[in-house]
Amino acid sequence: MKIYIADNILVKDRLCAEYDFISPYSATVVDKIINAGMRVIDNIDEADAVLTSHSALDAESHEIAGQARNDRKVRKIYIKPTYGTVSRFGLIAGASSMEQIGVCADKLDDAFAVLSTISGHDKNDGTSYPAEKYNYSADTINISDLKAVNEPDFKFKDVLLPVYKIISSAEISANIARFDGIKFGRRADNFKNINELIINSRSESFNLETKLNALMGAYVLSEGQFDKYYLKAAKIRRLIKQELEKIFEQADLLIFPAQCGKAAALADLTGCPAVIINEKILMAKEFDEDKLYAFGRTLK
Repeated sequence: MKIYIADNILVKDRLCAEYDFISPYSATVVDKIINAGMRVIDNIDEADAVLTSHSALDAESHEIAGQARNDRKVRKIYIKPTYGTVSRFGLIAGASSMEQIGVCADKLDDAFAVLSTISGHDKNDGTSYPAEKYNYSADTINISDLKAVNEPDFKFKDVLLPVYKIISSAEISANIARFDGIKFGRRADNFKNINELIINSRSESFNLETKLNALMGAYVLSEGQFDKYYLKAAKIRRLIKQELEKIFEQADLLIFPAQCGKAAALADLTGCPAVIINEKILMAKEFDEDKLYAFGRTLK
């Protein structure tokens, strides 16, 4: 199988165009792909599947998913697995607590086959779960036993996007602070002193959306604003996850329209697995990818 790797996932000796450097090593997922006999290629149009990562399933509603937005335009299916089941080692981080490397493909079976290949514990990733391997299969699930709920109502739905925005911008701001043109990132050609070097390098490297996220993130993390915004958002995030766990006590799957930004934020904030297929977002509780796989087959 031919696999295209998104630019923010490192491949040894490949130019990372976004940050203007050649990587000295490959991400764990890339090593797993190669060891499984799959081929990493440079042309997305020739690929059977795409490895990509971003922190919002609905790229039309959130800004920080440019690469993934392009990937899904040419692929019918996207799987975002449970946070921690796929190694993030070798991923250039944006919103670290929400990002998970996932798979875009034209066929559901192909997507889950690739996901089974790249999943499992990695000692280099402190966020990865201890299971050595996840073998995803739809054959163990009886569809008639699954209870699916369309667009469930929940208490915190109106604050999902603000909470998502506060936390993601804070994490993006913290992560891109290292890209100063000295230690990391593209270095500007013209500068007179170190301050100009940092300012010009960041000005040339980051697009407007990234700059806005960086500014907002710096603000919500600043003295006097941290408790008011970031800490409060983190507390609400915990309550959102607790409410979702209660919903999953009564349902196996949740179904949303594919362009539902709130559903995307819900999956990102809670780390639950989700699949985009046939203009729908399917969501399940943690580690229930098999249920998504089985139900997704009925939507072909």
